[in-house]
Parts: sequence; structure tokens; C-alpha cells
Amino acid sequence: MSPRGSAQVRLPHIEPMLATAGTLPSGPGWTGEVKWDGARAVAYIPEAAPVRLLGRRGTDFTQRFPEVAEALTEVRGRPLILDGEIVVMRDGTPSFAALQSRIHRTRPAAVLAAAATTPALYIAFDLLHLGDRSLLAEPYARRRELLEDLALDRPGLRVPPTWDSVAEAYGWTREHKLEGVLAKRTDSLYAPGTRSRDWIKLKHLRVADVVVGGWLPGGPGSDTVRAVLVGVEAEPGGRLLYVGSVGTGFSGAERRALAAALRRLAIPVSPFTASGKGLGLPPGTEVRFVRPELHAEVEFLELTDRGLLRQPVWRGLRG
Repeated sequence: MSPRGSAQVRLPHIEPMLATAGTLPSGPGWTGEVKWDGARAVAYIPEAAPVRLLGRRGTDFTQRFPEVAEALTEVRGRPLILDGEIVVMRDGTPSFAALQSRIHRTRPAAVLAAAATTPALYIAFDLLHLGDRSLLAEPYARRRELLEDLALDRPGLRVPPTWDSVAEAYGWTREHKLEGVLAKRTDSLYAPGTRSRDWIKLKHLRVADVVVGGWLPGGPGSDTVRAVLVGVEAEPGGRLLYVGSVGTGFSGAERRALAAALRRLAIPVSPFTASGKGLGLPPGTEVRFVRPELHAEVEFLELTDRGLLRQPVWRGLRG
């Protein structure tokens, strides 16, 4: 039976609480969660009115992910507000590339076709409103307890596990090649729109050995490196398979020293298997190609469907 008066409950708009990047805590008083590689969305589930899925910047995802909205509609019966992420799974793990192929589709026919071939699901990791009362002032541990009591798991909707040990959560997410881990204080209240140190996030990064095949000049007189173009050897002594551009992770001194080194290696043609247009750079970008002699290490999150490094960060040249 529905709670008395619940049909008159008007669900408030809630901005998602955000985590702070940092070193993971240890010891009691913290819970570990998976950091899902998806699109953050708050799900508003009235008792009778249509479900709504709203992203961090107010983007309405409801029509873009109809299969998720349908799964959430099945749990109506009392007013609920859930916090979570929309994810697309590929080979058992979330795929940001597969999600990107869906998130910008708005034409109904294209949306329905994508929902059939690349279905998404909603990972609900927090409960913000239940029945006729807000849970924002309840501690995280209590909100999770109430969320799990709802038994929401079904196709298209999951409540993920948590760990009492953040270290165990870190190890498990790394072993399963997930994006990262979140540590949350068990006594933390929900602070809408706040980036809080009560939630700490850490991503699992991979390291790639790459070869520098070009660079984008910057600064007065082009005396610094704005970004380097990197690749991997398709075959020993052959041309480079392009894997992306790296523009972060350099110190100012490193950008200047690297520019000087790369000028000495200048060549007139691309060492990559792709042509200049195939590098995916904006039209008119000044590109300088170099002999592929400098090897480097780059941190990255994952490979995209096009075989490019996602969120690469420069670590340095290898000896």
C-alpha cells in the first residue's frame, strides 16, 4: 500500500554531490565503491508521474535512454530520488566509448535503434528521497541500508556492492579493469552540488610506451611544446600507428627543452600510418613531424574504439 499522501509529494531538484580526487583513506569509518565510467544522473521517480533522468548540468537524459527510464518506471510505488550513473557495458565492464556513441543521439529513431543494439543500465548507488521525506541529512551508511532494502535490482537497474575495506575495493576494481574507486565516509551527509572531501576518488591509470612522431608548437616563437603526437610501432622499423596527442603533464621547463630536442629531429613528412587529416586535429593546426627516435611513457585511462589514448598524461622520456 502506498504511504498516505504520497501522491501529493513533489520531488525537489537535487544537484549531485561530487567527490574530490586524492589519496584513498584507510581504516574504519570509510566505505569503498566502484567508480563507474558513465554519465552521472539523478533519477526522479514520482509515485504516478513519468520518471525523469537529469545529468549534472541539467541535461535531460530521459528520452535518450528510454530503456533506463522503463526500468526505473517498474519500481514506482512510492516517491524516490536515486543518485547514480548511466553506463553501457561491453564485455562485462563499462565502456565510455560505447556510452559516447549514445549520449548525443536525440532523434527518436536513432535512440530506439541504439537502445536495441547498445542498451544502457542505471547504477543506483545512493538514495536521496524516500516516500514523503528527504534523506539528505541521513548518514551515508543509513542511506545505503535503505537503498538495499528496496531490492531494486532488475534488468536495466542495479544497486552495486560496497566494501568495508577501501583497500579491498581498490584491489577488486583494479583487477577487473574498472575506472577507479570511491571512498565515502560512512557518517557523511549528502551535500548537493558540493565537491566534498567526505567522498574521495582515485582512477586506475595505465601506462603506455609510445614513440614521439610530431608536435604542436606553442609560445612566442614556437619555443615550447603545446602537445606531442605519439604512436606505437606497427612493426619493427616501420611507420607508427597513431594513438593520439598528449598535452598535459609537462612542466614549463620540460616543454621548452622538448621543443629544442624535437626541432633537431624535424622531417618533412609524417612518420605515422595516418596522413595529416587522419590525425583528427582541427583544420589549420600547425603540425611539425619528427624522426621517430624519442620514446616516452604516457599514462592513460583506456583505449577508445578508434584506438586512441583516452585522457593521456605525459610521464616523461625513456632512456
